[in-house]
Amino acid sequence: MALTITMRLREGRYDAASAADQVEWPPHPARLFCALVASAEHETGAPSFQADDAALRWLEAAGPPLVLASPVERVVASRRTGFVVTNATSRKPGSMVWPGRTARESSRAGGLPPDDRVAFVWPQATAEDGVLWRLSRLARRVPYVGRSTSSAQVEVSDEEVVCRGSWMTHRPVPIGTRGSVALRVPYPGYLQDLREAYERGQRAWEMSRAVAYAADDVLVEEPPVPSVAGPYGELVVWPVARGGVPIGGDRLLSVAEVARRAVISRIADPVPAQASGHGADGRAHLAFLPLLDVGHRHADGHLLGVAVAIPGDLDRKDRLAVLRGLLGADGEDPIRELRGHGSVGIRLEDPAQPPTGWGVRPDRWTGGPAGLRRWVTATPVMLDRYPGRRGKADELLAAAFVTAGFPEPESVTVLEGPVVRGAVTAPRRGTIPAGRDRRPMLHCRVRFPVPVRGPVIAGALRYLGCGVLVPEVSRAER
Repeated sequence: MALTITMRLREGRYDAASAADQVEWPPHPARLFCALVASAEHETGAPSFQADDAALRWLEAAGPPLVLASPVERVVASRRTGFVVTNATSRKPGSMVWPGRTARESSRAGGLPPDDRVAFVWPQATAEDGVLWRLSRLARRVPYVGRSTSSAQVEVSDEEVVCRGSWMTHRPVPIGTRGSVALRVPYPGYLQDLREAYERGQRAWEMSRAVAYAADDVLVEEPPVPSVAGPYGELVVWPVARGGVPIGGDRLLSVAEVARRAVISRIADPVPAQASGHGADGRAHLAFLPLLDVGHRHADGHLLGVAVAIPGDLDRKDRLAVLRGLLGADGEDPIRELRGHGSVGIRLEDPAQPPTGWGVRPDRWTGGPAGLRRWVTATPVMLDRYPGRRGKADELLAAAFVTAGFPEPESVTVLEGPVVRGAVTAPRRGTIPAGRDRRPMLHCRVRFPVPVRGPVIAGALRYLGCGVLVPEVSRAER
C-alpha cells in the first residue's frame, strides 16, 4: 500500500516562487498540504471538523514524500505582469473605477513544465479507509496550489503511481548533498502551527520546515565524500519565545555572556574545566552561540535562539554534569529565561520541543550529518593575534580555524563586510568583555578540503558567539 496525491495543473503553469524572481520547482509538499488545509472545515463545532482534522494530522505525520515532476532544467520560466489596486490614496487623477485610489505594477514568477502533472508519493504510508476518503474529499475541493492563478485539480489514490517518462523522482537526502535543494514539508504539529499563525496574522511560510531533496540523476553523479566532525558533538538549542521585544544581533556578546553565567551557575561543583574555560587549554570549551536571523531575503539579524555547543571530547561524567545544568537533573527543568548585564529578559522555549523555524534547527548551524565544505560568516571572526607588517589576513584566518579544531581550509576569502543577509557587521560598542584585546574583526568565506560537520566557529571570541559561520548552500528562500 502507498499514498499518492496527484496534482494536475489545469492551465499548464505553476505560479509560485521561492524568491521574487525565482521559479519554485519542484513544488513544495507544504504547498499541497496548505491547499488541503484551506479546503478543510474550520468551524470546530461543525460535524466534519473532527474528521478533516484527523485526516490532516495523519498526513502531517506521514513524513516527507517523494516528489515526481518534470526535471528542473525543462521547466520554462514565465512571468505575469499587471496592475493591482493598492490601499494608498492620491489627489491626482487616477482610476475611473476607484476614484482617488492608486495602482502599482505587480510581477509574479511562475513555471511552464512540459508535463502538467506532479505526484507526491508516500510509498510506505497506509491510510485507513476513513482517512483516505476524507483526504479525497479535501482534494476535490482544492481550487489551486501555490498562488490563486495556479489552478489545479488534485486527486488521492492508495496506490503508488507509475513514474511517467517525463518525470524525475526527487527524494529527501542529507543536507548538503551535491545538487540538492530545500523543499518545505509538513511535519507533526504543522496543522496546529498553521492555525495559530493564521490567528496571529502570520504567513504560512513562517511556520515552515525544509528538507533537502535531490533528483535521482543528481544522486549518481559522484560518490559521497566522508565528512569530518568538528570539535563539537552536540548542539542544544533554545528558541526565543514569541511575543517579546526583538533583540538585535549586535548584542550577541551580551546575550552569550548572560547565557554562559546562567549555565555555569546551574552546573554542580566542581564545574568541568571545559565548561568554565579555566584549565582546559588545548581543548574546546563549551560555546554559547546566539542564533541570528540570517541567510534569507527577509532576514534582519535579530535573535532567534540561543545554543550551547558541547565539545565532542568531553568525558562522560563532565558531559552529564553539563547536561544537568542545561536541562535539569531529570531533563525536565531546562533554562527558561536569561537575565543580567543590563539586558532585557529573554524568555526561552523548551529545547526538547521540535523547532518551528529553520533558523533554530540544529542542522541549520551544523550542516547536518553529511557536513559541508563551504561556510560563510554570520558574525565576524576576531583574529587570534594582531597581524604584523607582512601578516596576511587570510593566512591568519586559516590558522584560526586550525586552532579552533577544524581541518586546514582549502581556501579562505576575506570579505569587505557581511555577505549573508542579516549578518552582523560588528558587535555593539562596549560589549566586548573586559580584559579582552580589541583585535581586528573580519568576515570571510571558507572552503574546507572535506565536508565538515559544525557548528563552525573560530577566532578569539568564538565561545561567545563571534566567529560563527553558516553553511553556504543553495536552498529555497522562504
